[in-house]
Amino acid sequence: MGLESMNDHSPWWARIMAILFGLIVLGSAVNIFYMEYFGVAGINHYSFGNEPEEPGDYQQNASSEEQAEYNRSLQEWDEFLSYQSMIDEFEEANVKEISQIFAALSIIIGIPTIAFFWVQDKKMLHFGIAFGVVKLIGDVLNAYISSDIIAQYMESVPGGADYSWLAKTSVFSSGCCGIFFIAIAVVVSNMYHATRDIPESGFHLNVNLTSNLEQE
Repeated sequence: MGLESMNDHSPWWARIMAILFGLIVLGSAVNIFYMEYFGVAGINHYSFGNEPEEPGDYQQNASSEEQAEYNRSLQEWDEFLSYQSMIDEFEEANVKEISQIFAALSIIIGIPTIAFFWVQDKKMLHFGIAFGVVKLIGDVLNAYISSDIIAQYMESVPGGADYSWLAKTSVFSSGCCGIFFIAIAVVVSNMYHATRDIPESGFHLNVNLTSNLEQE
């Protein structure tokens, strides 16, 4: 198999990547409007008017059932305050704005990236790397800012301290995703635009040993 035939790959390898990039760009567009309308918290357990009410002061002459109900209400109220404190910290850290900025950059760079991968243009490598770098920086930055906030919230929830370390892993996983996209962009681009003309090295020189022996 020659080097020319090795580079004659099906265009659908690049088009599959273009479709994948398109889904990511679509998700970025949805994320911009979602966070604009629903905020950092999004749609959650407290989005339907079921926020707990402050239980108030404990009644000294309460029955055992009333005491159990008060303890349950107090726990729900404490969890709600912890959750609301986490949301406030997200807003103070401008997580919403940072997410929207990088989502917009992903759309701006992602649209030409999709086009270049679909037609296997030579610029697919540069735009693929740029798209991966934007995703890498945006995801890692958001994960870095959010990880401490989420870890503190998990530690405030009963039993959550045992799993708070999981929030720290988001930085590593986000970085791996960005590096994966960059690597895939390089590999797929090289499938279609690898160097085909390889210069002959010193090991490929044609030496006429017979004529040299006759001259001696």
